[in-house]
Order: sequence, then structure tokens, then C-alpha cells
Amino acid sequence: MSINPPRRTAVVSFAVALFAIVMIFVLGALGIDGFDGGFAISFVSLLTAIVAVIVGIMYLGWAAKCDKILRGEGILAHWTYTPEFWAKYTEKEYAEEVSEKKGLFILVSGIALVTGLIFWVIDNEAGFFVFLVMLLLIGLVALAWRVPAWLNHRQNIGGVREAFITKDAIYMNKKFVTWRAVFTSFIGVTQQNTRGMQFLVFSYTSTNMRTCQTTYTTRVPIPPRQEEAAKNLMEQINLQNTY
Repeated sequence: MSINPPRRTAVVSFAVALFAIVMIFVLGALGIDGFDGGFAISFVSLLTAIVAVIVGIMYLGWAAKCDKILRGEGILAHWTYTPEFWAKYTEKEYAEEVSEKKGLFILVSGIALVTGLIFWVIDNEAGFFVFLVMLLLIGLVALAWRVPAWLNHRQNIGGVREAFITKDAIYMNKKFVTWRAVFTSFIGVTQQNTRGMQFLVFSYTSTNMRTCQTTYTTRVPIPPRQEEAAKNLMEQINLQNTY
């Protein structure tokens, strides 16, 4: 197993940065005057290049951490799964992902539907278009709810049946997750029974550019007869991430 997802993202980011830099200087050669949109394109290209370079550098750091895992450094647990166990996990993980966001979808859809109907009743003509927009919003929310879960499920089917766990990162099925990053804080890891299967559930928060804090969870299935080892691992990771 040698796939390093953060390195792939870093390469893409630097390629985008290079393209944006080229766009800054190529406008003159193309005969695009600054006052005819050239300055605006250059400004957007500059911002894109800066953001892409920052993202690339950040992912290079994660790639180095992922390389250490692939070399076997700092690993606290390396779990492998049988095909039967992995198939069971894949279906339960998909059902859980769909279920945990179902309530939010229903809430947003209900608010959008009621709002659209109210506008339609108030103004039969203009309100009808508002109602259509609300239906479009419901469709977009449905896609945001189901598509990520479906993509994750698709990747899990026939995926790499291994999980590597360190004190601050997880590498499982070609996915790399770390809570040792800028604007990211570790909440803790717990041992939970979800839909009849034992999991280590890692929770952490990340603050985006709008200063909104979002909580993320990563569930790692515990292999049979590894429950006690998982408990000790949970206590060790929680202790090592206490500051």
C-alpha cells in the first residue's frame, strides 16, 4: 500500500498555482488590456495562486506525516479486516452516514417548503417562482446529503481493508485524517456500539475561513476480539492529545 492522498492534493494545488501565475503574465501577450478586464483577471489569478500555494504547503506537511505511517513509524495500532467483516462495516457505515444527516435534511426541506408556500399564497405570480426556487434548494440539499455518503460507500466497497492509527492521525482505506493541523482541535476518541458493530469514534473540530467551527467524526471499526486493545488505545490517544 503506497497511496498518499495528501501528496496528490498538494501536487494538484501547486499545479493550480502555476496555472494562475501564468495567467497573470500571459494577458499582455494575448492582447487583453487591463481596463478591459485584464486587471480583474490578474487580481483573481493572484488570489488563486496565493491560496493554492498555502493549501499545497499545508498538504505537503500532511503528506510527510502520511509517509511516516506508510513506513510504519509511530503506529499505535494496525488493524486488518476480513472480507466478510469489511462488507458488514461498509453497509453499516453507509446507513449511519445517511441516518445522521437525515434530520437536518428534513428540517431544511420543511422550512424551505413552508416558506415557498407562504410566498405563493401571498403573491400568486411572483410567489410561484419563489416556490420553485425553494424546490430547487431542497434538491440541492438532498444532493449534499446523499452524494457524499454514496461516494464514501462506493470507495469502501472492495476497498483496502486496513486501518493505521497513530496518536494524531488515521490512515484507512486510502483516506488520511489528522487532527494535528492549523485551526483544528482534538475533542476525543470514544468507543461506541453503532448498529451492532464496535467502533472507535474520533471527534475533532476545524475552523474555516468564516470562523465557523465544524465538528467532524471518523469511525474506525474494531476487529473482533480487539475490544480490550481498543479501550487501551482510546485511553492512550486521549491522554496524548491532552494539552
